[in-house]
Amino acid sequence: MMPIDAVRLERWRERLMRAVMRAGWAGALGVALLAFALAFGLSAGGEQAARAETLAAERASLLKVAAAPVAPVLSDRGQLAAFYARFAPASELSVVLAQIHSAAADHGLLPERGDYRSALVSGTPLVRVTATLPMQGRFDDLYAWLGQVLAEQPGAAVEQLSIKRARATDGQVSADVRLSVFVRGGV
Repeated sequence: MMPIDAVRLERWRERLMRAVMRAGWAGALGVALLAFALAFGLSAGGEQAARAETLAAERASLLKVAAAPVAPVLSDRGQLAAFYARFAPASELSVVLAQIHSAAADHGLLPERGDYRSALVSGTPLVRVTATLPMQGRFDDLYAWLGQVLAEQPGAAVEQLSIKRARATDGQVSADVRLSVFVRGGV
């Protein structure tokens, strides 16, 4: 004797087979399409849920950014004043140059001599101090020193760089570095 669940299942199968036979080939095609649509819908549901989670996370991060306080909008004059405020005052020029030379020493580079010239930058409150520094050392050290100077000194710029090597196999290079340091005010 069959359990009750198996009996019900057999009856449902029998009814389904009779309905399919009465419907003919069009009914069988309809049932097949219905089964395909059901399977497709179930398989795409997981991808849609993952996409929904991704979009929810993106929305949350955008809302967090949107909720952040907005910096006040400065006038053109205010923006220009804020730009010039980033440069060191002329009274700190010796400190800036000492930091540049200290960074060179930290990288094993010592300028043979230094040539310094200053000039007012017309139309601005800036003074441009040009330092020409001939150096000897390894290329990697020179490159690291220049990177450090440019990262730490917002008013510094490499104006010219000339690198020479006696032989292609030499580890030492001879370099002429011309740096421009911009400061606020008169020197």
